[in-house]
Amino acid sequence: MLAAFAVITVAGDKLAPMDPGAQHLRGRLLPPGSRTATGSHLFGTDALGRDVWSLVLAGAQTIVVQAALAVVIGTAVGALLGLYCGYRGGRLGDLLILLTNLQLSFPFFLLALAVVGILGASFWLVVFVVALASWVEIARVVHIETREVCQLEYILAVRVMRGSGLRIVFRHILPNVASSILVLGALAFGNAIVIISGLGFIGLSAPSSSPGWGEILSDGRDYMASAWWITITPGIAIFLLVLSVNIISEAVRDHLASQ
Repeated sequence: MLAAFAVITVAGDKLAPMDPGAQHLRGRLLPPGSRTATGSHLFGTDALGRDVWSLVLAGAQTIVVQAALAVVIGTAVGALLGLYCGYRGGRLGDLLILLTNLQLSFPFFLLALAVVGILGASFWLVVFVVALASWVEIARVVHIETREVCQLEYILAVRVMRGSGLRIVFRHILPNVASSILVLGALAFGNAIVIISGLGFIGLSAPSSSPGWGEILSDGRDYMASAWWITITPGIAIFLLVLSVNIISEAVRDHLASQ
């Protein structure tokens, strides 16, 4: 399933059976399986007569790319801060925990809403906001695990042998916490998909040639009683993508824990 979403992300607009932006008002709100002069609409059409399946395929590209970039940035920042503060300890570690506690105590979606609403939605601003949500848990977990690894005898031996801090962190500590970083990064990707879809639902997504899944959900909410497929189709896509990522991350965690 995840491989299918990867293919859709790379070639979603080419896989779309119709032009996602083509409007046909005479064929608006057609149910799934309907046929028109432009072809067969597997998942029906929306209020502007656009093919819903083509919209979902094309909308996958922006949301998945944004989520992936945000998670990579957030994971890298969180892991580096956790490693550094965990290795140094002392006030740096206390400051990191204080910062993460402050962010966790504030409703993040409200913060994202304020930042994007004030500065205006753009591709990289959405990436930055979602990355801001990704680093906290990773930094906390990596910090705690780094403190535990630093107490191991072989780490103390390397210090006695005057091993450099960089060598200790990246050669001896990082491999011990890499599994946690991998699993938390995968879970953060699912959360990023939900956050970006939520921003799109309230109209704060990055401008794009094709509407994202959140925008499609928002467009279909007024037609839930008469044209449920507009909302259900992107909703199922979000559900399946997040579910597949979470299942794989759980499997990776269980596999690494058994080693």
